[in-house]
Amino acid sequence: MPVTHRPAPAALVAPAAAAAPGPTASLRGDLAALKIDRSRGRRPSWTVRLVWTLVVAALAAGAAGAGYWALEDRLFPVPVVKVDSVRIMTLGQARTTLTATGYLESRWQAAVGAKVPGRIANIPVEEGDKVKAGAVLAELEHSDLDAALASRKVAVARAEAELAEAELNLSQAQRDLEREKGIFARHAGTQATLDQADTTFRAAAAVQRARIAAVEAAKAAVVEAEESVRNMFIYAPFDGTVVTKDAEKGESIMPGGMGASSGRGSVITLAKLDELEVDTDVKEDYLSQLHPGQPAQVAVDAAPDRRYKGRLREIIPMGDRTRGIVKVKVSILDPDERLFPELSATVHFLPDAEGQDADAAQQRGVFAPAAAIEGDGDKRYVWVLEDNRVRQTAVKPAGEPHDGLVQVTGELAGGEQVVIDAPPELDQGAEVQVAE
Repeated sequence: MPVTHRPAPAALVAPAAAAAPGPTASLRGDLAALKIDRSRGRRPSWTVRLVWTLVVAALAAGAAGAGYWALEDRLFPVPVVKVDSVRIMTLGQARTTLTATGYLESRWQAAVGAKVPGRIANIPVEEGDKVKAGAVLAELEHSDLDAALASRKVAVARAEAELAEAELNLSQAQRDLEREKGIFARHAGTQATLDQADTTFRAAAAVQRARIAAVEAAKAAVVEAEESVRNMFIYAPFDGTVVTKDAEKGESIMPGGMGASSGRGSVITLAKLDELEVDTDVKEDYLSQLHPGQPAQVAVDAAPDRRYKGRLREIIPMGDRTRGIVKVKVSILDPDERLFPELSATVHFLPDAEGQDADAAQQRGVFAPAAAIEGDGDKRYVWVLEDNRVRQTAVKPAGEPHDGLVQVTGELAGGEQVVIDAPPELDQGAEVQVAE
């Protein structure tokens, strides 16, 4: 009979397989052991929880603060104010009706040169020297002219000697003529002899007149030579101060010279520094505010601590249509040694009434904007701005307002920023915002 093989039961096979695992089953077990078990939650440490708590609290506080300040800005906004400066100036500057700029010049100023060309032999003056009219400013070489002058003086002496001889001959001819007339009257002489004596006399008289003319001509030649020599000296035309030396010893000068090729045109520039004035320009629109004799105050950059008295001397009757200006001359009434030509100057034209108290107009003081002064009576004050906060400062007006400024006394020193047209809600130490 044939033998039939039957499979073994599963229960009997499994234990055998488990008892002898293969390599694949072992690898799968190891990989399964490396998996992260996500079924259990991991809680952060207490340090991390503290940090996160502080961060959240800070953010919440910041948000709350921002909301508070935003709400406060809406409910209590910072006042917006306008400010202006406290100035230190003179009363004349405060009451200025018009201001113009220009340059100082001497009313009497000349570039002095020679009448004739020549080479400079000597310049006996220096810049800054004060000279009188007629003083020698420079001397040109003139040895040739000196020789010509000496020759002409000799010619005068010779002409005078010839004149003396002619006068002697004339005197002798006159005596001869008188003698012949006497002889002829006694019928002892002839008519021919008398006529000869008369002719000799007349000829001697003519020679004398010629010799007189020769002497005059010789003397005129001497005067001409002396004038030529005199032209070799350059004299001061008026009292003044030597402002500049335009040439030096050894240089050649040429009347009307315009450069090195033609020679120097002048040697000395002379000016009267006690008669200075400001040459300035005024726009046509403001010309109606000015008139000759109007008082003014002159400020010069070279003398910042001084204000000079001025007076409008002349309005030049000629306009400049391209620039729309008119030239004006302002005399300085009290110049000093710090002023000289070509310095820049500012002219403050004053009202006529200001001229009655010119000394008071020179005094410096503190001037505040009239719109910044609050209060009334003896309790007047201004709001001074410091670090975006205001403080109340007492002041006392010392005059009437002019052009929005009023002189004050008190605690202001000049240069402070003050609030103008202050809002009524300002308090001491209040924070403000300056309007742009």
